Amino acid sequence: MPDSTGRGRTTEERILEAATGVFLRAGQAGARMQEIADAAGINKALLHYYFRSKERLYRTVLEREIAAFLRGVVGSIPETDDIEAFLRGMIGTIIDRLAGNPQVVRFITWELGRGGPVAREVIRGVIMEGSGESVYNRFRGLVAREVARRRIRPVDPDHLLFSVLGMCLYVYLAAPILSAVFPGVDPGDAAFAETRKDEVFELAWRGIRAGKEAGDA
Repeated sequence: MPDSTGRGRTTEERILEAATGVFLRAGQAGARMQEIADAAGINKALLHYYFRSKERLYRTVLEREIAAFLRGVVGSIPETDDIEAFLRGMIGTIIDRLAGNPQVVRFITWELGRGGPVAREVIRGVIMEGSGESVYNRFRGLVAREVARRRIRPVDPDHLLFSVLGMCLYVYLAAPILSAVFPGVDPGDAAFAETRKDEVFELAWRGIRAGKEAGDA
């Protein structure tokens, strides 16, 4: 239903936007349903009508944030048969979206602390979904073809994916620690993000290139 402000947002959308801000500021434990209702401009009874508990509301917000982030990443990965271009594009879009979405990084960090029950379902759904070939299967097929062409060395596609994701994610998940320990390091800085893209790509690409080319500049 349209909201009373005339701006086209439904009551549910207003609740989710308000809840996202409150959860980011106070965390799940510190957030209060009354505070969320006030931020959404509704009464607490209506909030409970839409979302019966804070746990259900938090889960919905988390699912929405992580799913939107992942779909943005998947949708930006180039459709190419060239493994080098695919890797560079995947690394670039992951880092761009991590650097530009600090709220998602916070939600992911909290979710990891809970054991990742929501993230597991969301990630599986987005990575494996698709009316045709999923991005996961496209990646595995591309690696297999490039190995068969002897352009890259035999490599486990899952471990390659895990390695790339780890190198992209870590500096953003650990940003408060890294910024405190290493002077001048700011993962949120645009120049840092560009350097990080190049460093991750070069390390991954040099690691899988076949034969003597792996040592070339």
